[in-house]
Amino acid sequence: MKKVIIFGNGDMAKLAHFFFTNDSEYQVVSFTINAEYIKETQFLDLPLIGFEDITDTYPPSEYEMFVAMGPQNCNELREKIYTQAKDKGYKLASYISSKADYWKDLKHGDNVLIIQDTSIEPFVEIGNNVSLIGSKIGYNIKIEDNCFISTATIGSDVVVKNNAFIGMNSTVNPTLKIGVKSIIGSGSIINRDVDDYSVHVAPATARKSKVDSRRFKIILK
Repeated sequence: MKKVIIFGNGDMAKLAHFFFTNDSEYQVVSFTINAEYIKETQFLDLPLIGFEDITDTYPPSEYEMFVAMGPQNCNELREKIYTQAKDKGYKLASYISSKADYWKDLKHGDNVLIIQDTSIEPFVEIGNNVSLIGSKIGYNIKIEDNCFISTATIGSDVVVKNNAFIGMNSTVNPTLKIGVKSIIGSGSIINRDVDDYSVHVAPATARKSKVDSRRFKIILK
């Protein structure tokens, strides 16, 4: 059985632990976060170790890692830890639920999380460090790195650029481009291309916010 360390000690880490433990070929052996944030030495009855020194206890030649974080700050924090884990030499594990619906031609990178009730049609490419939470993904879609998509519906021939966030119950119509580090709020209906760094909020057809995502201060969870 493969052994994996989970970065994180929040809700996403708790979910990742559940998924890997109950529906994968992996055994979770430890959690890790940056040492300055450690208040307890265990999480879910497993060791919680400082990320700075993780290779001393769990060398990358023997263990893989999974970065379990949400989409805060346009996914930049998750991207940063993902990059640091790679720099330490770790192979990044992925989890695809046995209860997800997808075709054998699915192409995906590492540190990918696809949970139950996600449906993916043919000819889909998913980059590295992407989370798909119970979403409907149409055919011929490309999702680039560090994206987080939560219970959304995305039509065919859409390109989702790096670090985009698409919120709950949003709909992206076919043949569109979702820009870099853009934020699509819950319940939005997108019927035209989304600019890089833009923020779109419901109700009705989503309107473009005057504040771009670099200044958008809401912490998405």
